[in-house]
Amino acid sequence: MELLIGILCGIALSLFFSFGPAFFGLIQSSIQHGFKRAISFVIGVSLSDIVVVFLMLTVLKNLDMVATMHNIYVASIGGVGIIIMGIYTFRKKAMAPKDKKSRLRFRDDEDTRTWHLILHGFLLNILNPFIWIYWISVITVLSAEVQLQPTERYIFFAGLLLATTGCDILKCRLASLLQMWFTVRRLNFFNKATGVILMIFGVYMIASMVVYQTSPKAREREQEHAPQSTRIIQTLHNHMVKDSSKRADTLYLQ
Repeated sequence: MELLIGILCGIALSLFFSFGPAFFGLIQSSIQHGFKRAISFVIGVSLSDIVVVFLMLTVLKNLDMVATMHNIYVASIGGVGIIIMGIYTFRKKAMAPKDKKSRLRFRDDEDTRTWHLILHGFLLNILNPFIWIYWISVITVLSAEVQLQPTERYIFFAGLLLATTGCDILKCRLASLLQMWFTVRRLNFFNKATGVILMIFGVYMIASMVVYQTSPKAREREQEHAPQSTRIIQTLHNHMVKDSSKRADTLYLQ
């Protein structure tokens, strides 16, 4: 049952909480490199999620990760990394035919290598402190509210990560359908827009952590309001447990 709950939570969280740097990188990779090659970017993002979850459940389980991820220096490193990637994306130019109004043709022998896309997805996701905070909130609600056993936690996260990866692949497919609409000029504009979004996100990341550290009200507000992701997980789990209990009672009475 925990596998099914994990899959349902992964789908729900992918629909409502996926608009970070990795999302825009995924869209940009799908449009510029095509569906098949963009899957490499998804693999990088998924690997980073697996690494974060594994560290949270094992090596870092006794560390105060909330305080660590809200540290200005940690946030600054992640923010600067995302800003650098934004600058790189902003400066990146599409290679295409002489006629800038012609449609782009995506080939399998592009200059960008597979491992470059995997590394891009991995770094863009793992450098984001909000991803760590997001997984902290998920693990916290599993420990405090849902109270899963260690084995059940791994099964739950296996389902959640599997569903998240599947949803990302679907997003790649949908984004790649826009290829036929893009010309070189439009792709260059899109790269610049994506780069600006990444740079803004990096600056916001640093600024939000500075505000968190310097404003007691900001800390209280964040501590009082549980993230929506934890509420979704708790609600789905409670419904699934109630349904399974009802079935068990029905079978017992029969």
